[in-house]
Amino acid sequence: MGISTGSGGGRKSDINVTPLVDVVLVLLIIFLVAMPILLHHITLEVPRKLDADEISSTATTIVLVGKADGTVEVDDGTGKRSVNRIDLAKTIRPMIDAIKTERVVFVEFDDQIMYSDVVSIMDTVKGMGKDASGNEANPVKVALKTTRGAGPEGAAPGAPAAPAPAPQ
Repeated sequence: MGISTGSGGGRKSDINVTPLVDVVLVLLIIFLVAMPILLHHITLEVPRKLDADEISSTATTIVLVGKADGTVEVDDGTGKRSVNRIDLAKTIRPMIDAIKTERVVFVEFDDQIMYSDVVSIMDTVKGMGKDASGNEANPVKVALKTTRGAGPEGAAPGAPAAPAPAPQ
């Protein structure tokens, strides 16, 4: 008779491949079924095509200049006017609502203005894009306006500042 007595010297350590292949195939089927479901939930922001009446040849640019005395100079392209920081929201609301394309407001500040005033002005502008529930329905972007040629005195416009002296 052909019975083995197991005197072959220890345990047999071969892996049983059949259950491993079964598990791998089940996982493959699960991922193949789940992938199309996951792809339906990916949202893409595709820019919409602008109508001819929405495209203006002269883009409206709003520039706010925060002053140290608590006033804000508003320049919407038609002229500059100075308003109190408290009245800023009701002054710029109609200007921002009139912009139909990407709504960007440029801001710049005096060197002597307090940081809390800077935050207050920028927060007021960012709040213009929120609806009554606080969601950003049509967001307003705030961009810092840089002045070209703001180098050291006597330097050419756009020239880099002089290097700092070496420590001694």
